[in-house]
Amino acid sequence: MMVQTMPDIYELTKIGAIDMIIYGAQSSGKRKGFIMKHSICKIIFLMLAVLLLPLQTTQAASTQILSTVPVGSGRYLMPESRGNSSEPMHIFTYRSSSWQDGKPVLVVFHGLNRNADTYRDGWIKAAEEKGFLVVCPEFSEEKFPGVPYYNLGHVVNQEGDDQLNPESTWIFPVIDDVTADVRARMHIRKSPVILFAHSAGAQLIHRYVLLGEKCTADKIVIANAGWYTMPDRSIDFPYGIKDVPLTNKQLAKAFSKPVTILLGNQDTKRSKVLRKTPEADAQGMNRLERGHAFYQTAQETAKKMGVPFKWQLQEVSGVGHDGDAMGTYAASMF
Repeated sequence: MMVQTMPDIYELTKIGAIDMIIYGAQSSGKRKGFIMKHSICKIIFLMLAVLLLPLQTTQAASTQILSTVPVGSGRYLMPESRGNSSEPMHIFTYRSSSWQDGKPVLVVFHGLNRNADTYRDGWIKAAEEKGFLVVCPEFSEEKFPGVPYYNLGHVVNQEGDDQLNPESTWIFPVIDDVTADVRARMHIRKSPVILFAHSAGAQLIHRYVLLGEKCTADKIVIANAGWYTMPDRSIDFPYGIKDVPLTNKQLAKAFSKPVTILLGNQDTKRSKVLRKTPEADAQGMNRLERGHAFYQTAQETAKKMGVPFKWQLQEVSGVGHDGDAMGTYAASMF
């Protein structure tokens, strides 16, 4: 952002400071050439302002340069106006010493506990082995409170609402902000940007796939979501897309995105935090069944629409609801 810091010079002219100087000369009896001096002084002041303005804006702009992500573990604050407050977001990072532009950037989305630092730590081994840059945004409870704000992307204020929030308040653009921010910090031109999301993070990201407009990720991995928004226009949100402002063109675009549904084949427990509403159970009795149902519904919808379907589904053998284990497997895919 270019910040102009020279308005005071212009203000001097506006408020008549130059006129005050001239008036002093006039009151001393030096009236000769008054009008000419008045004009010349104004011209000189304006010329100085024009000459100095580029220097001032350059100095101001230099303060806006983003810091790069350091090698090893780190964190930084990213300005973000969306959410329940205007407070910046904490971004946790790990940069392999071998990472350079051209090697993958992993943007990792945490689960229910909002523990971005723990998710970051779970990717350190893979980052060192593969030369990754790992970025984990924290969607704090204070800034993005509850399931509606995080899991559901703030499409509604609370579940059961008939009225959807205005699209301008949905938080899916935050995801685009995070990826744009890291690209700018690291001057990325060639690196693929990969989104990996687990559990509650996978709920946010699969809805981002359906409802987000500006996705620029090169690959999206959705792992072990608890339940889904089905691409079904006969089912109300958040279980379906009935009355959601989503055109067939936008839905077709969602089906063309490079998405992998990643499911632990042991993620079959009906745990305490697993949603057990009739609508969720209609998708399956556990995360594994529900993931298959989401993929199948999307595939069938794309076929009915006659549009390309580029999603994939993979099961991870021997893994349950384990973010680190799913991340380790995902790392082998890149």
